[in-house]
Amino acid sequence: MNARLLFAVLAVMALLLRGTPLSGQPSLRNLTGTVQDRHHEPLNGAVVEIENENTKGVTSYITDRSGRYSFKRIQGEVDYRVWFTYRGQRSGVRELSQFDDHQNATINLVVKSH
Repeated sequence: MNARLLFAVLAVMALLLRGTPLSGQPSLRNLTGTVQDRHHEPLNGAVVEIENENTKGVTSYITDRSGRYSFKRIQGEVDYRVWFTYRGQRSGVRELSQFDDHQNATINLVVKSH
């Protein structure tokens, strides 16, 4: 095989494998953020929910005093929907795309009314 053809084949293989984890394991990532009221004060005790768009499974997290939440080791090749509920108010839904390649994604959520 000549050197140019070998180089071309290797270049194509590198492009195809670029997004594939070498270990054969699915990629994992983290999602963190804060929940705030419309005055940008943190909301302690808000229930943040994340829905896996493939399975429709929902996982919840209750925010701490600083309004922070954290979902660790979620699947990287999945789209997610994220929202929170606090004292009967539900936020709008935000999306976390599988094409967002950040290992540590951040989505901050804010109450829009009251």
